[in-house]
Amino acid sequence: MGDETKRIKLLVESKTRNNGQISALFVAGIFQRLQNILYYIIDELEGNPTRKAGDFPNSVKEKAELVISGMHIGSVEAELMISDSQMCLPGSVTYGEKALLIADEILVNVSQEKDIAQALSKTVKNEHRLTRVLHELDAIWPDEQSEYNVGLGFGKQKIMSLQPSHKHVFRNMLSRQPENVEKSVVGRLMEVRVDQRRSFQIDTFEGVVTCTYAQDLEDRIIENIGRLVLIRGIMALEKGGKYALRLVNEKSIEDLGLLPLDKIRMKGRSLNLKEPILLEVIYEDDQYWVSNDKFHLRGYGSTLKTAIEDLNEEIEILWEDYVETGLEQLSRDAMNFRKELIALFGGEKSNANI
Repeated sequence: MGDETKRIKLLVESKTRNNGQISALFVAGIFQRLQNILYYIIDELEGNPTRKAGDFPNSVKEKAELVISGMHIGSVEAELMISDSQMCLPGSVTYGEKALLIADEILVNVSQEKDIAQALSKTVKNEHRLTRVLHELDAIWPDEQSEYNVGLGFGKQKIMSLQPSHKHVFRNMLSRQPENVEKSVVGRLMEVRVDQRRSFQIDTFEGVVTCTYAQDLEDRIIENIGRLVLIRGIMALEKGGKYALRLVNEKSIEDLGLLPLDKIRMKGRSLNLKEPILLEVIYEDDQYWVSNDKFHLRGYGSTLKTAIEDLNEEIEILWEDYVETGLEQLSRDAMNFRKELIALFGGEKSNANI
């Protein structure tokens, strides 16, 4: 994919001020809201738990941090570009590029005044997150009293004028109350409360997720303390204004023997794996030890997240030693291992030149 798929085009023109003067704060606010829109969409693509507050995870930021790649003063005509911080195979697209495609689909639906609820739910299924995206776009979209004309274009699309007459589409969508959404997480079950609040925590790759459960699930929860589990439930806003994953029945919790790792970091970049790496996890003396014998991987840390980060460094070393090195330096066994590594990242085992 070319650089055009990584760009956002913005045009702001003054309707009332002399000499076309445009508020720097107004433009900076649009920049921030465009950045937030991409972050929310990538949050959805990654399947991260919904957060009521707090910053976006680094795994989200690195995929679509915007930089200014062009600017013309008078009317403000700016070009923003997502930083090249994610690896992907030739012919595929990064999460940042996917986020721009989704943002463009939202823009087109709003501009055409379609019944966008059904169309948008196919791309951003989490209604809480979709609401936040719409709030950001609503703040950018001018109304009839606005001092400025605004145009936007995502990816390869040309700049589209944001017509004030279409702003009601946001108001209709934002008047709907978000519904609870289904969610699943994997990690180690810990810190169970058995009082009336009935909650426990899961230590996951991305951090700790709080879960709640019904009284009839108490024995099932307790028997899995310290184990690796898959939790399915409804992500909902609980008392106190915090989100938690609410378990529905006994099928909501599944004991796992090994922990599947489906994405990794390499040289500061994120990469989805073609198939998950299955990790053995040992927790002793307040430390996690994670390992995979097939790829000779080891990692440890005080949290599951830090242990995975340590393991990622091992993957990076393997990549340097077996893939980036000259083929003439590899033995036959090393060549076979190299093919396995390449296949793990979505390449063909038979292709030794990736």
